[in-house]
Amino acid sequence: MMVWFWKNPGNEHMPYNLNTINREDISTNLFITGFVSTSVQLLLMREIMNISGGYELITGVFFGSWLISSAAGSAVAGKCNINDIRKINLAFSLSQIISVLLLFVLSRLFLESGESPGFIKGMIITFIMLLPFCFFSGFTFIKLTSAARTLHDYVPGKSFSIETTGGIVAGVLLTVLTSGLLNTGQILLVIIILSLSYTLLTFYISDRHGKLAARVIFTVITVIVIISKPDVFMRQMLMPGIEVTGTKDTPYGNITKGSYGEEKSIYYNQRILSWQDDAIEREENIHYAMLQAENPEKVILISGSLISCLPELMKYNLKKVIYVERDPGLTQDIKSKDISASFSVIIETEDAYRFIKRQGEIVDAVILLLPPPSTLALNRYYTKEFFQDIKSRLSPGGVFMCSPGPGDYYMSPESVNLYSSVFNSIADVFRNIIPVAGNKLYFIASDSVLTVNFCDAADRKGINNVYVSSDYMADDLIKRRSDEILAVIDSRVKQNTIAFPISCFYYQSYHLSRDSSAKNTAISILILVFVFSFLAVKRQNFLMYFAASSLAGFEIVMLLIIQLTVGHMYQLSGIIIASLMTGLAAGSGSRIKKTADIPVKAIAASLLLFYALFAFILDLIFSVSAIVPATTIIVGSIFIPSFITGYLFRRLTGKDNNGSLAASVYSSDLAGSALGFILISAVMIPVFGIKLSIFLLSGLIFAGILFGTNRNKY
Repeated sequence: MMVWFWKNPGNEHMPYNLNTINREDISTNLFITGFVSTSVQLLLMREIMNISGGYELITGVFFGSWLISSAAGSAVAGKCNINDIRKINLAFSLSQIISVLLLFVLSRLFLESGESPGFIKGMIITFIMLLPFCFFSGFTFIKLTSAARTLHDYVPGKSFSIETTGGIVAGVLLTVLTSGLLNTGQILLVIIILSLSYTLLTFYISDRHGKLAARVIFTVITVIVIISKPDVFMRQMLMPGIEVTGTKDTPYGNITKGSYGEEKSIYYNQRILSWQDDAIEREENIHYAMLQAENPEKVILISGSLISCLPELMKYNLKKVIYVERDPGLTQDIKSKDISASFSVIIETEDAYRFIKRQGEIVDAVILLLPPPSTLALNRYYTKEFFQDIKSRLSPGGVFMCSPGPGDYYMSPESVNLYSSVFNSIADVFRNIIPVAGNKLYFIASDSVLTVNFCDAADRKGINNVYVSSDYMADDLIKRRSDEILAVIDSRVKQNTIAFPISCFYYQSYHLSRDSSAKNTAISILILVFVFSFLAVKRQNFLMYFAASSLAGFEIVMLLIIQLTVGHMYQLSGIIIASLMTGLAAGSGSRIKKTADIPVKAIAASLLLFYALFAFILDLIFSVSAIVPATTIIVGSIFIPSFITGYLFRRLTGKDNNGSLAASVYSSDLAGSALGFILISAVMIPVFGIKLSIFLLSGLIFAGILFGTNRNKY
């Protein structure tokens, strides 16, 4: 039997006999496919999160688009007779370039400079951008799996294990490289170059001199990419309205410096962080809170622009300002400047949630300048538990201020729910709370009496401001607007807590409500996509579909738990993902003889019991605050269900003879994962809480057992 899987390096016109292709060739191809797929997808995700703001629905759409497109590619591969591995690998390499180009073209086509896309625009950009690469990623894996089965009798589970191992290595390597060593654009271009060079050197360039020349050329191009800093050009393509002068990626986001005419500004994740003439922003951020205290001496400032806020803080007789910012890229930029202040400035590069939680110095004011609770990660800072920790760090009568959203003049039902959930959470901790509408909506809280007479207070204390002063504002108008907001705050709205992060859900509803037609359209599209993908799943694959949904949802839960127990630490999030992929690789690659006779239904039941047990011990896990024990428990917890899910894939594809079964099961796996990401992160956790969401995972497994095994020999 002669098939054009690989060309004979000795004679490019002669096809390789299948029996002469060694295991290393097919294993290497599978490994590189997994490595490149994971690398490119994670790097593209960083860019989409930067552009869109990264809230849960967009995150879910990214994962959904990624997985559904890959599922479509794998499904087509199972029915397609194209088996030329050379051309398949070339198409896979070229698809990466197409997706990157689409990112720039679609961003320029749909978005103005600095615009955060609405949900519909975000969905369109994400899906179209990912479609070429993810489709060929799924297609390539299935064709390689089929080739491995034909060549060396690899069961699909073993091929999946090798491909997933490539993904694990990619995840670990990216965690290191994106810690500040290289920028996203540099890494992305290097991965694309290496993928294309592997394809050409392995399948198309056969003579020795040609291979040597190609290696030299690709090495030179790679070196040029690393030293030429292409990210400035790439960022300029995404932000055409300004002149980009510098950009740097950190583990937490992108910092870009630019100018618009004579105006210098700094952008964080493509949103303006500070600019020269930001008098309104910086004065509101500081004086609404500071004017409440009689003689403040110590202040904690959480995030925001320290350089911008320092001139305002210097108007008070302070002794110390503690600035907490998790992104080392921002703090490093501040440390490089000559900070001359009348008080000491302490910079803490740490997760603010953990910093506030632990016992520390008592201060007179805490000012929270983080973005609104648009994601589950940000939602932590607007929960009742965090407000309680804030109060424990305040002196008697100390002041706290935060901003849960924009200062819209008209408050829609969605914004009322959002602000009411945060307001009610603060009101349960502090005796007094007042809303102040400015550029943003501010909530000021204290156990002492509060006032909105900012102009009078500034004049009385001799604070000379440009904006927060009687020259520009009127206290009676501020009071009237504050009363109007208080009148619409609904005390019946559920408080925002760690267990029920409802404000995150309300923010997403508010974000969608800005365009009611887009909201209905977006929801309809999501429902249709998932209904269609579900109907496309064969009955015998329901178990894999729901098992993958549960595992994807559990991954979201574990990422949230590690943020709540240990803090938002990028490297630890990478460990969670690596543990999951390691479990999948180990499970799908394991051949356990003792379990060969155990029905698949019983293996799935063990997953059901695991999720149920985990829900029961959830409170115990939350009580572990030490980093090492908490991390060990969480990493071990994610490995167990991923191993069982990987082993399920091996068992369900063990009798595959022609590749069609592996394609069907794999596409069901991907489609199920897409459902789990969106269902758990965007709906279940915010609305029903973490514990009930985990119980739902058991329910999904039960549905898979009930509908996917009762008519099968499982």
